[in-house]
Amino acid sequence: MSTTNGVNGAKGANSTTKGVNTTSVWKTLTQYLPSRDPDTDFWWKYSGLHLALMLEEAEYPRDKQLEALIFFYHWGAPYMGAAPRADGKPLQWKSLVQPDGTPIEYSWKWPQRGGGGIEVRYDFEPIGPHAGSELDPLCQLAAKELMGRLKAAIPSARVDNTWFNHFMSTLFEHDNGKLASAAARGEPMSSTVLMAAEFLPKSVSFKTYIQPRLLGYPGVTPTTVYEKSIAGIEAETPARAMVHDFLRNSEEGKLMSPFSVGVDNKPGSRLKWYFNSPNTSFKSVRAILTLDGRVKTPHLERQLTDLYDLIKTVLGLPEDFPETEHPAIVLNAKSPYSFPPPPPAADGVDAPTPSPVLPGYPYYFDVAPGQDVPGVKWSLPVRNFDRDDLSVAKAFTAWMEKQGRGDYCKRYMSMLTRLAAEKGMRLDESNGLQEFISILLRPDGEFDVTTYFSAHAFNEQKQQQQQQQSSPSPRRGTRRRGDD
Repeated sequence: MSTTNGVNGAKGANSTTKGVNTTSVWKTLTQYLPSRDPDTDFWWKYSGLHLALMLEEAEYPRDKQLEALIFFYHWGAPYMGAAPRADGKPLQWKSLVQPDGTPIEYSWKWPQRGGGGIEVRYDFEPIGPHAGSELDPLCQLAAKELMGRLKAAIPSARVDNTWFNHFMSTLFEHDNGKLASAAARGEPMSSTVLMAAEFLPKSVSFKTYIQPRLLGYPGVTPTTVYEKSIAGIEAETPARAMVHDFLRNSEEGKLMSPFSVGVDNKPGSRLKWYFNSPNTSFKSVRAILTLDGRVKTPHLERQLTDLYDLIKTVLGLPEDFPETEHPAIVLNAKSPYSFPPPPPAADGVDAPTPSPVLPGYPYYFDVAPGQDVPGVKWSLPVRNFDRDDLSVAKAFTAWMEKQGRGDYCKRYMSMLTRLAAEKGMRLDESNGLQEFISILLRPDGEFDVTTYFSAHAFNEQKQQQQQQQSSPSPRRGTRRRGDD
């Protein structure tokens, strides 16, 4: 199989030819680091290589590449659960991080104009050996163990698990027997805790994301449950009061469904409250990002104009696409997740599908202590739209160039090409490698921009098996008399 450095490279790239899909740091580490158990070895070779490619394309110094990869070797791969099995046996615990059950996603945070570099991150669901059993019905033991061990092992990270521990104690049912009974009745036991690692120029930092699971709420946990939990650790703040007012009194706010809280595991944490909106019109985006006019900054209108330009450019919409139209409807967007209908709730009303996987737009509100106005971040789920990754990448990088932030665009295209090649595809054949483009409107008129990337280890194995089954068997040679 061949490889190429071009964006439209030849199909079937591998990880060794001409060094395109390997790095010098990766080759050094894999030469000296020992093998462990089969599951850990699989995730190290699979996701470790993805991270190596991303770190190299982000131009991390060699010592920082080594640091990030050795961290993943010790603290990431061993906590990712069962690897894909050749026999196709169902997993005891299927993560919701990716539609196929792969428990990791990657991201790049882009630098501002005039300086800085890419920040490489990843988040994953820690999965222990008892996940999904009565001992660990919500797959939380591994996350608790990991965050506790990191605090002791890496003092320089200044790990503070106060907020993490509070939300873990207040947003979940803790009677494992009741949870086991609920699972037997058909209530879903799905991902509840994710952990993220960020590799910054001078440090590593960690985040945790908590998705509540209380009996009686098989679908979306109500806003009031979050509010009660948050009030138990943080006094009312102007930022949170503004969000509460928006959720209760705005037509757009009333439609939003909460699905998670996120904290930085360090002193002075942010508090990010995640919601999904079913609406995808720019009228809706404008209302939510401004909290229906409650947020006012000098550069806001120009930022909103640029943001709408990004949406139209990436999704291939006409320049005059109306702000009242919904791209998800016009383009027939579909979530890559597939769920059976949820069981009836206790009052006989069907609970909705979990909001993080619906084809609307996700947002978060940063309501950390000391903030008068919340930060609001919006995400475009490009994986829901039928756009190949080359088209998405060209459109996105064109917009970044227009914003004067094109320094890493060539590197971005190269990184995507190499990741697609790991799947044996050209970038124009790939779909869904780019998952989300997230934007936060900063008060100074700039944008915080982060792009998220998928990993599909289980689907890739299925595809390989299907290809092997469909390939003709090599002809067996027959020996003729006299061949000896």
